[in-house]
Amino acid sequence: MPGIFVVVDTTGGEGVVALLDGMLDRSKHYPWYVTQRYVDPAAGLALGRLSLGITNQGPQPVRSGDGRMTLVMDGELYDGREQRRALEQAGCRLSGNSHAEILLQGCRRGEKDFLAGVEGKFAAAIWDAQRQRLVVANDRFGMRPVYYAKLPTRLLVASEIKAILADPEVPRQVNLRGIAQFFTFGQYLGDDTSFEAIRVLPPAGWLVFDRLENRLLVDRYWRYTPPAEDIRTQRGWLERLDGAFKTAVDRSVSGTEHLGLSLSGGLDARTILGVIGPGQAELTSVAIGMEGCLDHRFASQLAAAASCRHHNYVLQDEFLNDFELHLKQMVRLTDGQYLSQCLVLPTLPFYKKLGIDVLIRGHGGELMHMVKAYNFSLDRRALRLRDEAELEDWAWRHLRAYMLRGVNGPLLAAQHGDALESLARESLQQCLGESRGIEPSVQRIWHLFLAQRSHRETALSLTKFGSLMETRLPYFGNELVDLLLAAPPGMKLGETIQGYILRRRRPQFLDIVNVNTGSRIGAGAIARTIAKTRQRILAKLRIPGYQPYERLGSWLRRELRPLVGRVLLDDRSLGRGILHPDTVRGVVREHCEGRRNHTFLLLAMMIFEVGQRMFVDQTSAPDAAETSVQRGR
Repeated sequence: MPGIFVVVDTTGGEGVVALLDGMLDRSKHYPWYVTQRYVDPAAGLALGRLSLGITNQGPQPVRSGDGRMTLVMDGELYDGREQRRALEQAGCRLSGNSHAEILLQGCRRGEKDFLAGVEGKFAAAIWDAQRQRLVVANDRFGMRPVYYAKLPTRLLVASEIKAILADPEVPRQVNLRGIAQFFTFGQYLGDDTSFEAIRVLPPAGWLVFDRLENRLLVDRYWRYTPPAEDIRTQRGWLERLDGAFKTAVDRSVSGTEHLGLSLSGGLDARTILGVIGPGQAELTSVAIGMEGCLDHRFASQLAAAASCRHHNYVLQDEFLNDFELHLKQMVRLTDGQYLSQCLVLPTLPFYKKLGIDVLIRGHGGELMHMVKAYNFSLDRRALRLRDEAELEDWAWRHLRAYMLRGVNGPLLAAQHGDALESLARESLQQCLGESRGIEPSVQRIWHLFLAQRSHRETALSLTKFGSLMETRLPYFGNELVDLLLAAPPGMKLGETIQGYILRRRRPQFLDIVNVNTGSRIGAGAIARTIAKTRQRILAKLRIPGYQPYERLGSWLRRELRPLVGRVLLDDRSLGRGILHPDTVRGVVREHCEGRRNHTFLLLAMMIFEVGQRMFVDQTSAPDAAETSVQRGR
């Protein structure tokens, strides 16, 4: 995947060049990626960058006028023009329009203070030759994954774990703490990965490596603190949120051609589309789902109302026939760190066929309606949380429910004892500790969603799309997120915020059914209950036009059952000494017989095992991603 790649060796030497080449080769999923590098063997330094060549096209690396500092950057600045103007007014001379040059000059002048005010999605590495110091930073919300490994004499940094594993000296030992998180919550938390030796940079990360002292420091340049907003009415909050969202959407579409939008029948992408003014941008929207699904129906209506070119992508039988290939491709692109249903994999060549270079997605919209936010969805008990103990108990029960409910027996092998629960709970406690002091307690669930779900799950989901096109996320505007984290909880539970925005910007969207409620936007509680019940009954009766988005649980019981057996009941999987063989057999048997629903746990175990075979055993085909996408072209 496009990204940054760095080697700093305290012993120096030509070896850094070969190591950088190996890192780049492992991440160059397509031959047309743009490769750029800078090496200084005497200083033990090698910087590299892979790019799609779509946005931020200026040449890299960029260097300061005195040659002291060198930067490579992945991603883009959404407020590049504003930042450039501010730097020039401060007396800085810039030679071009490169976002990398803006970032270099801004960091040179303001370091952490400059980065805290930047809007964008990026990762960057800056080498200071005079101080023999490396700085690595990412955007405020960490939406570009950055991994690092510190060995006795060198530091490795890369946008993909597989690139770091190009160094044979990096230990392959499994991180038991990370595995406990993945199988308990369906995602990794904090800075853990599946490998003990490899960590991930936090959001707003600030990594400093002093080569002369061989010393590594990881910090953050920005931490959320509740703003002192003097907003006293609900209308006042709604007006501010509407303005901040409009600004974020405008930045996502401004001056860009070949724009796409992932559209559904829900609220998030609908609200983005509703804010884009007539003639503001040429947009192609795409909805994915099974034939006859509700998302196709309502997305088509939204696109027609906005005069937007629209395409429904139908998951055909070929999706299941090629599921193993899609699974391998997904694991390869996400390094096995992401729990995915693989539904978007066959659509990637379809986006490219439509000519989409920049794809806008609605991730983060959950911050406006946290009653519909996956396992973070709030209930009445959450709104009554009073203290740390109640918050931890609520989070523990909710975040693990869809993974481990109904599992009989220990999931980890006997030699690990009860480590799964203790390590997972300890990890959750540490994550909750980051928001200590924020009141009321329920607001900390928003903070947890942003810091953990968005950074460790959403960012990885984007790497699949990011292998072929740039992605933008309007819901992650700095001002917008600050307001959302501070706004009264009662405002941001259902359709209140997005209903207000649509009523003001695109009122015709209010009458198109929200697929998540089965009713129009703003319908009362009784109407929503009746509509949702009707929708559920018609879906079970297999009435055309009322089908769900997907049926992964059923597919794993029937069409994909042989694959489940080949991956999870194979001697390699059962003999790794990580998962308890009897529990794995029981989970597979109960799900396939229809006695329990273990859909997500089965998928997590399959992803982990395929990752072990691919990155540790190195037995899976290395060209799985290339083959799958080329087939769809």
